[in-house]
Amino acid sequence: MIRKEATVTHRVGLVCAAGVSSTFLAHGLRVAIADAGLDAVKLEPLSADRAVTAEVDLLLLAHHLRGAADELRTAAAAPIVLLTTDDRAAVIDEAIGEIARRVADTASMEGH
Repeated sequence: MIRKEATVTHRVGLVCAAGVSSTFLAHGLRVAIADAGLDAVKLEPLSADRAVTAEVDLLLLAHHLRGAADELRTAAAAPIVLLTTDDRAAVIDEAIGEIARRVADTASMEGH
């Protein structure tokens, strides 16, 4: 019998305001996740009020919601990363870097 390795799914919430720009950001981030080979990552766009109760491993908070960062850090169960710019390409690069780092950290912890 061939044993298939279990794949750990990393659930990432993207917290931003509702609207067309958020839809484009989520789409761009999904494409970048696939391009980076981060197959075990599932992205879920969230509103700020849903972020508190979302069952995710990481919350990415859009730059324009930085005023809510402290409140969300206190209330949310998942760690929060505040994205530092509103430039879409830079945000995607920043988010992919953070996601890849956390996936690698999890993989190294599972190996020990």
